[in-house]
Amino acid sequence: MLKPHLKKGAEPERIGKVVIGTVAGDIHDIGKDLVVFMLDVNGFEALDLGIDVPVEKFVDAIKASGSTVVGLSGFLTLAFDSMKDTIDAIKDAGLRDQVKIMIGGGQINDEVKSYVGADAYGRDAVEAVKLAQGWIGG
Repeated sequence: MLKPHLKKGAEPERIGKVVIGTVAGDIHDIGKDLVVFMLDVNGFEALDLGIDVPVEKFVDAIKASGSTVVGLSGFLTLAFDSMKDTIDAIKDAGLRDQVKIMIGGGQINDEVKSYVGADAYGRDAVEAVKLAQGWIGG
């Protein structure tokens, strides 16, 4: 509802790209959609992969986009293993040292961050933007 009104001016120069999606097995997207919106209005190109995203789709999107930031979303506790599998696949593809990975969702905390191997977690969309800004700039 707000987005069309925010886009009336010239397209802002993009700070960087963020690949983001809800991991395999989870279909919750309200939080992810808020993060995508906040990244967009703060100058990032958010490449939203959608919900129930297979591991390979994240890896392919990182390769194709050259993004240095990845956001993994999941609301259900079953998403923890999917997040870990996704990060392991990013590592197996030789991309882990090239990206910073943030996770988010209702059940996420420091323990989950450590378990899945993410660099950070955001409690909300504002914190996700701050993480991206710290890693990319802006």
